[in-house]
Amino acid sequence: MEAVEKKLIVNSDKGNLLRELVKSMNECERFYFSVAFINFSGLQLLLDPLKEAESKGIKGKIITSTYLNFTDAKALEKIREFNNVELKVFVTDKEIGFHTKAYIFEYKDSYKVIIGSSNITQSALKSNIEWNVEIITKEDARFIQDVLKEYDYLWNMSEDADQDFISRYDEFLKSLKNTQKKHQLIYGNKQYIVQNRMQKRATENLERLRSFGEKKALVIAATGTGKTYMSAFDVKSLKPKKLLFIVHREEILKKAKDTFEMLITNEGYTFGLLTGNHKQKNVDFVFATIQTISKCFHEYKKDEFDYLIIDEAHHATSPTYQTVLDYFEPKFTLGMTATPERSDGYNVFDLFDNNVALEVRLHEALEDELVIPFHYFGITDIEGIDLSDVNIDDIAEITKRLKVNERVDFIIKKMDFYGHDGEKRKGLGFCASIEHAQYMASEFIKRGYKSVCLYGADSPDTRERFINRLENDHDDLEFIFTVDIFNEGVDIPSINTVLMLRPTNSPIVFIQQLGRGLRKHADKSFLTVLDFIGNHNKTFLIALALNGSRYYDKESLKVAIATGFANIPGCTHIQMD
Repeated sequence: MEAVEKKLIVNSDKGNLLRELVKSMNECERFYFSVAFINFSGLQLLLDPLKEAESKGIKGKIITSTYLNFTDAKALEKIREFNNVELKVFVTDKEIGFHTKAYIFEYKDSYKVIIGSSNITQSALKSNIEWNVEIITKEDARFIQDVLKEYDYLWNMSEDADQDFISRYDEFLKSLKNTQKKHQLIYGNKQYIVQNRMQKRATENLERLRSFGEKKALVIAATGTGKTYMSAFDVKSLKPKKLLFIVHREEILKKAKDTFEMLITNEGYTFGLLTGNHKQKNVDFVFATIQTISKCFHEYKKDEFDYLIIDEAHHATSPTYQTVLDYFEPKFTLGMTATPERSDGYNVFDLFDNNVALEVRLHEALEDELVIPFHYFGITDIEGIDLSDVNIDDIAEITKRLKVNERVDFIIKKMDFYGHDGEKRKGLGFCASIEHAQYMASEFIKRGYKSVCLYGADSPDTRERFINRLENDHDDLEFIFTVDIFNEGVDIPSINTVLMLRPTNSPIVFIQQLGRGLRKHADKSFLTVLDFIGNHNKTFLIALALNGSRYYDKESLKVAIATGFANIPGCTHIQMD
């Protein structure tokens, strides 16, 4: 009998196929993959092990196919950058499909073969229900001889994935996508916008609280889960005579007004903005910035509004908000926020009578697929960046230490290595100060990456102009560098890259910045997050932020890091240097 070891690999909170592949690539002498398709989403998770293999001189062969046109041309391009990997593509036709999913690792005197159901996609490697059988056997075993013979047969039948082949395949995929897009544009009607699970639960709970005579409630929901839509659905069913919607930024306000107008039609309501630039006071639904309403609230009766909504409600503990909230006497007040915790000691929960209608943290939002998954890479900063002896609040000193030319080159090198989902890179870079943001934008421009710096002093119109440019696939703007104006409330759904270039000790800030890229968008299936950690330890922020805990214990943290955060739902990937 041949000595054979076998085990079943499934994706669970204890581990997944990705971990097994990474471990095997680090230990083998050669590797051979044959998979029906490779998406960039899956390949990005294997880039570091491929790089590691290249640095050790470990060679590999990869076969994939054109079956169902699922393989990304971008993934093929990326694989070709590795000198240690040969790449071929099996071109399928109507008669022959290509279904293999095999990962072969060669060791000194043995082989490991993993055969099963997983292609190289983020979900197949991490979250899908997949069965893969791992077999370890001696190199002279009959089974491995048969596998290698079959692999050679497929290799010889497949085409070299040279630049010419990839260009032709890419053109074909683009023509296919354009045809599909034309068909997708046929139907879209606001009457058919239905509530997602979070919104349904929230509106049901708000109804229940009101039936008990409660007059205030807070909805806590992760960025991108649709809080504004949820509030509009609640208003639509409650039918108040007059509504006041307050938030601290004009651009958030305009989007909210648009959402309400789109959802609540044919009901005879009038809608208006009350801001520095617009003074539409005598309408049924008033959308006001706190800065403007705080100057003119006396012009309204105390009970003028039946329904009051405070968006980004964690700001509502400030004196300006308090003055306005103390004046009005609505029938119901709703607060909405992704981050109710305050770093200044004030209690947001008390403001809303401790009625939490719903709490959906990022962990649950990922589980419910309300937001897209993200691939987070915590990258050790270049050697010269030492922030261990700096107070995190000493912005001037941090700025000075981060304004380093070598660091810019390092950031760009990593950014190009990990790539991004979608055709055009659309990136947000969070900086330590205005000076740092200006520096990053100008250095990126010097290196050929069209960038701008935006901060608090820029007008809403300026911000909107650059956001529209970034979202436009045909504009060459690739990056907006900012300090904190995009931490919350700003909608740029197509963002596919977030660069965290500043240290923070705040899970609130961390989750706000991460949240900027988590909205669903047709042109992306995941967000790439590059966090440059200048020996300033913030690993724990991820565990805190994802679980939405107000505390953490070291044991569960150790487990999370040891298992590569395998307990995080969906295709989210967290990798620390």
